[in-house]
Amino acid sequence: MRWPSRRRTPSVHAFTDVCESRDAGLAFEVSARVEWRWSRRGPAPADAPLIAGQLARQLVEKTLGEWSVLRPHAAEQDLAAVLRDAVPLGGDVTVTGVTAALHADAPVVAAARRKQQTRHACELDELERRQARARMEFLRDELLADPSSARLYTLLPPSPRLGGPLPGTDPAELDELVRQVHRWHPESRWVVIAQVLQVYGERITEAAVQDHLKILRAMLAARGHHDLAAQVAAVVARG
Repeated sequence: MRWPSRRRTPSVHAFTDVCESRDAGLAFEVSARVEWRWSRRGPAPADAPLIAGQLARQLVEKTLGEWSVLRPHAAEQDLAAVLRDAVPLGGDVTVTGVTAALHADAPVVAAARRKQQTRHACELDELERRQARARMEFLRDELLADPSSARLYTLLPPSPRLGGPLPGTDPAELDELVRQVHRWHPESRWVVIAQVLQVYGERITEAAVQDHLKILRAMLAARGHHDLAAQVAAVVARG
């Protein structure tokens, strides 16, 4: 006759740890209680509690890595659900139950709030930059595309969001503004040529750059542009 096996009473291993949160460099303080049992015959090895703790800790770290220290209660609730659904866990050392309590120190929470505010400020700055770029492109490519468009725009009510020339602006000033905008347009001829020359200058040796500048200086002087030739000569002299 076989007697029914006697169910072993779970052993308990408690530990505290610091687990990283979703906020880089900021962590939760964790107090965990792990219930475990040895599934083989005979006494459990001496490191069995550590193995049980490691199994539990891996779950705790994975779960808390998805939460901010600004939401400790929500993190604790989520962690409780994950730990409940995960057990039993393990092999010869079987984790049968895990409970964990979380805490975030006031300085840690304050640091997380500062990071959140900084991140929000950076997002606002980026939004303003995108809006500014969009307004500049609109002004450059449409409103200031030619003198006629610029003058027509001055007949419209002023737009504080778009900016641009105001009603009553001197037509001569508008023409100059349109000329300057087109002169420095990213796709204008001289801007593209300047970019090509810059890339070319980076690909050749310094000696070759100096030779090209001397040729340019001589060419400018030969055509009577002595002021420009002097500027090139000054660049050559600086080396």
